[in-house]
Amino acid sequence: MPDSTTSLANELARERNREAADRTLLAWVRTSLAMISLGFGIERLGQAAVGFDGPLMGFSPFKTRIFGAALITLGIAATLAGMWEHRHILRAIKNDDYRYADRPPIARYMGIALVLVGLSALAVIFVF
Repeated sequence: MPDSTTSLANELARERNREAADRTLLAWVRTSLAMISLGFGIERLGQAAVGFDGPLMGFSPFKTRIFGAALITLGIAATLAGMWEHRHILRAIKNDDYRYADRPPIARYMGIALVLVGLSALAVIFVF
């Protein structure tokens, strides 16, 4: 039977892991909010550019709508991925035999998706 010092240390470690998981979820939410806001802003800029007769005439409402929607979709996916990861971590922490388990690198996948959206935007800007 473990002594009370070991038990207390384990519980404090679990609490720190729980708090770290909560901070990570909040980081996902902030990142998602930024992507969704940027996507919305890009889409609105494309709609506003329709009425201008100046340097913004080259904006296409269709292109900005597509890229705005892509960023909004990516932001929603990032929120869902963060929530999934948070739930997975909390479930693992509750186990008595809690051990670190390697997880899929969700942030890397989101980064790759964001790079693809950016490269697509560059291609559309320079090619079309």
